[in-house]
Amino acid sequence: MKEALIVAAFAFLVCLGLLIAEERDHAETKRLHAEQIADLERAGREAVEEARIEEQRRYTALQEIAHETQTQLDRARADAAGAANAGDRLRKRIAQLTASCRAGTGHPGSAAPGQTADVTADLLADVQQRLDEAADAIARHADAARIAGLACESAYDAVSAQ
Repeated sequence: MKEALIVAAFAFLVCLGLLIAEERDHAETKRLHAEQIADLERAGREAVEEARIEEQRRYTALQEIAHETQTQLDRARADAAGAANAGDRLRKRIAQLTASCRAGTGHPGSAAPGQTADVTADLLADVQQRLDEAADAIARHADAARIAGLACESAYDAVSAQ
């Protein structure tokens, strides 16, 4: 019986030692797991912060591009208005010339104005007006397309740059 008690006590001590070792290993595993979770949480927070910074950089870049694009469009519209004013002045001058062709030169030796001079002057005024209108439309379209293309390129560069 003594031997059985000794064997039982020895078995108990061995089991107790194994249990203590398992508890120590379990505690170490829990500590390592907690460290990994903390590392992952920190990495997640850093990734979110970096993403927010990048998002803000892109947003700011796009806002600057939009502002610059609007400035360019305003400048192009102002240039187009100036060109339209120049065209108006040119048409007024053509109208003056047309009127003077109809009225004659005022010299006694000059021939009286004829129907050919009237038709030519009218044709000149009409062609000039049509050319101005077409040139204005083409210029507006070209300016808008160029500005939009440059804005698109800038926006792509801004959001794709790291």
